[in-house]
Amino acid sequence: MKAQQPAVSITTQNSGNRARHKQQREQLLLQLAQQILQQEGFAGLTMDRLTAASEVSKGTIYNHFCSKEDLITALSVDSLERQLLLFQQALSVSGHSRERALALHYAYFLFSTTEPTLFLCLLSAATPAVVEKSSASRLAQRQALEQQLLEFCQQVIRQALAENAISLQDGCSIEELTYLQWAQAFGANALYRPAQQMGFFQGLAQQQLVLAGVNLMLDGLGWRPLSADFDYQSCWQRIALALQQQTPQAQS
Repeated sequence: MKAQQPAVSITTQNSGNRARHKQQREQLLLQLAQQILQQEGFAGLTMDRLTAASEVSKGTIYNHFCSKEDLITALSVDSLERQLLLFQQALSVSGHSRERALALHYAYFLFSTTEPTLFLCLLSAATPAVVEKSSASRLAQRQALEQQLLEFCQQVIRQALAENAISLQDGCSIEELTYLQWAQAFGANALYRPAQQMGFFQGLAQQQLVLAGVNLMLDGLGWRPLSADFDYQSCWQRIALALQQQTPQAQS
């Protein structure tokens, strides 16, 4: 006698539908919050403003985000998820370790220019005022994503060590090299727009500044091949083309 297959529980099915609906609603709320940030800045982003822009009650919004600060952290999580996808695409570009390091820097540059609001959310979400009022689960989610991004960087550094393209000198660790990469990438991209708005460095293009800064740093670390021995300008263009083909909304 053929065993009867257990029927799917209606309660389980309804629970799954509710979870999907809640996730979809949260994504819509995050999109609205991002639009408010673009139009009115961080000061203009309030729970009342989000309620007015959405079709849900304030109580429902608080079911998703326990505070305005938690909402900003949620936006930073969205930002990190998009960065993670770009990093994965960047590391699919073939080449030696320094080319792959350059690909990660290009991915970071690309994200900062195509998603400037989400990019700035990363800095705001890291301030003590936001961290203190964000939910523990949201903070844990952000930390896990940041760890994944750092692991991508460490993966490339380990590849460089395996290729003998770089050596750890004077007690320098992989973690320190990872921090240097991160600091270079964030600083070069975060400072460009404010500097332009204040009228500084008007004749300088962001892409070329990022490339020049990365090459100066990697040459200083002795990461081979050095820029005198390899055409990193052509490499940068090849990476740009590859990532822009995978990311249709990307801007050159």
